[in-house]
Amino acid sequence: MLKNYFRHGWRNLLQNKLSTLINIGGLSIGLATGIIILLWVQEEFSFDTFHHNKASIYQLMSNQYRAGRWSTGASMPGPLAAKLKQEYPEVKYAARQAYGGQQLLGTGDKSIYQQSIYVDPEYFNIFTFPAISGNPAAALQDPGAIVLTASAAQRLFGDKDPVGNIIRHNNQHDLRVAAVIRDVPFTSSTQFDVVLPFRLYELENASWIDHWDNNSLATFALMQPESDIAGFNQKLKHLVRPGETDTTSFLFAYPFTSLHLYGGFRNGQQSGGRIEIMMLLGTIGLFILLIACINFMNLSTARAERRAREVGVRKALGASSRTLILQFLVEALLITFGALLVGILLARLAIPPLNRLSGKHIDFSLLNWQISLGLLFLLLFTGLVAGSYPAFFLSSFQPVKVLKGVITAHKGGGLFRKGLVTFQFMISIFLIISTIVIYRQLQYGENRPVGYNQDHLLEIPARGDMANKFTVLRDDLLRIPEIESVSAGSDDLLRFGGATDGINWPGKTPDQNFFMTITWVQYDWVKTAGLQLAAGRDFSNAFGSDSVGCLVNEAAVKKMGLKEPVIGTLLGKDPIIGVVKDFVANDPYKSPEPMVVYLGTGSMSHFFIRLRKTDNPQPALRKIEAAIKKSNPQFPFEFNFVKASYQKMFTGVRSSGFMLNWTSSLAILISCLGLFGLSTYLAERRTKEIGIRKIMGASAGKIWYMLAKEFLKPVFIAFLITVPLATLAMQQFLHNIDYRISLQWWMFAVAGIVTTMIALVTVSYQGMKAAGANPVRALQSE
Repeated sequence: MLKNYFRHGWRNLLQNKLSTLINIGGLSIGLATGIIILLWVQEEFSFDTFHHNKASIYQLMSNQYRAGRWSTGASMPGPLAAKLKQEYPEVKYAARQAYGGQQLLGTGDKSIYQQSIYVDPEYFNIFTFPAISGNPAAALQDPGAIVLTASAAQRLFGDKDPVGNIIRHNNQHDLRVAAVIRDVPFTSSTQFDVVLPFRLYELENASWIDHWDNNSLATFALMQPESDIAGFNQKLKHLVRPGETDTTSFLFAYPFTSLHLYGGFRNGQQSGGRIEIMMLLGTIGLFILLIACINFMNLSTARAERRAREVGVRKALGASSRTLILQFLVEALLITFGALLVGILLARLAIPPLNRLSGKHIDFSLLNWQISLGLLFLLLFTGLVAGSYPAFFLSSFQPVKVLKGVITAHKGGGLFRKGLVTFQFMISIFLIISTIVIYRQLQYGENRPVGYNQDHLLEIPARGDMANKFTVLRDDLLRIPEIESVSAGSDDLLRFGGATDGINWPGKTPDQNFFMTITWVQYDWVKTAGLQLAAGRDFSNAFGSDSVGCLVNEAAVKKMGLKEPVIGTLLGKDPIIGVVKDFVANDPYKSPEPMVVYLGTGSMSHFFIRLRKTDNPQPALRKIEAAIKKSNPQFPFEFNFVKASYQKMFTGVRSSGFMLNWTSSLAILISCLGLFGLSTYLAERRTKEIGIRKIMGASAGKIWYMLAKEFLKPVFIAFLITVPLATLAMQQFLHNIDYRISLQWWMFAVAGIVTTMIALVTVSYQGMKAAGANPVRALQSE
């Protein structure tokens, strides 16, 4: 019986080649998109799930009340981890992590930069990074040890066993390789090549590491089995600093594996994160599949008359409705299976370039049971959804009426088709509106005025002994004619990490105990960075008193509620000497955070060099390299153009925008395929009517309009329904973004015009073909 179903189904597919090709084409594109989105979402949901104790790992977070609202952050004070282990029995292990950036590692005549982190020994008891040799937790007890990943060990030592060998760290001191771990999975939120003992970080930052008012570290905890997290968080609310009670800030533990997808917070409450993008992609993928299914339904029900007699004969010979339903579902599954094979091929071809564009590491292996199960689900879902209505519709014909040529009992089929076409247009209009709004929002952030002059501005990481030789280096660099000014800072201009709430000022109220970003710079920082001053002046060596002065940004002045004159106001014991206009840092879509800038007395991590305007910076770069090599010969010369580094911040955002544009375009393409197939059938069905109209004097334009207007009404209805829905959805999307665009009428008008044009262009080919046909041929059979 089943073999007979397949034989009849195959024969019917071959008899309707155009319909079959359109269905397979639309479904294959839809299924390929579904496969890619499925793999994309699977990878996102798999982040950080490889840790054995994933359910018990928590990251310490803080909520601070700032100017009438709560702000959430993950930067913790240095002493917190020890206090958690000592005073909270719920905590089994606690560890700190500090980002170390690129560190120079040398062995023999080989020196390479590797990505690093500093962690406490218990870090490896909390997280699962399996050891290949040695014991990483025990190794990190020694400040003179280092842990390598397998790839880092290969790069440094080749096939030789690295354990016990000595590595020169930043050309300053020697570290012994004590353990080698497996490479960090791509699905880890923390990426690194080498792990350094936190004790080493403490020695390098002894001036602040034990202060409770300096928040710049990530802190993680592994909780005891069956711990009461809600009760633990209640205890943490009373832990701010030893011996103090502060109702304007509190700590809480947040599930570590939730941070990747649910890492967004607004006013102290979890409010989305990357999960919103995943939901959007999943929704678009579902829409694309539905559009492909709608194409199948439309073409199947539109051609009902051609199969009506087949149904009537089968029923007259004793076939039941159930048998016919099964027959039509088998046909739908046959088409879907063929489309799935093509879709798998398209997905395999699309994934490598998609990985390159997005920076993802999507892997498509049919040997993975989860992927195979997902493909089976896509096959059954698409086949049954696409084939269900046509199966019930076609199997419901009454044999007596059908064999007499009467099929008027199914007038509702035309109405249903129009409803499906309207739904297609609703999806297309919604996707076009979403694409326009999101694209404009991405461009808005990317083109946002940054608040300083990024042109001709270099940032050079201070390696080795460079920071201690800043004065000598600055003087050497300023002798280069192409250089306009030189400065330095503890942070680069794109990312600032340190913050404190321990600053006092005249008139400070209890509810103003908010965190402020703090950074240290050298003379001429404002001038070199190209920042703008709202009041006061830059740090200058012409003023000896600057060593006890500070700069603040406009956001800090506003949140502190300072009154004019701001210059001279004491922040603690430091008078404000200048107010810097707000500039973009950390997140280009958020409002600037309050910031205090001090004149640095210690080492600076970043040098800033402003070049004079030139179309060819290479001569200046060669001279800068020579000057730095003179003082720092053991380190490779590194530099970054600040403007280029700023643009790199948008890489992930661009990949998400590309994915959205790509899927939206595919949805519109599939809609066009369905409209083309439907218009082809409608033109064929009305051939004789068109012939009669032409003989009666109808022009080609009128006939084209007669066929095209059938699709204009669904477009108009879809537009009226979709605009308010899209408005609500886009307002919700923009709500969580500080620096956002406003919805404008033209965004919706463009979506309506584009959809109308797509529909008209799609049906115009068949409309003009029918209008230009010879009417005599159309009427010969009468």
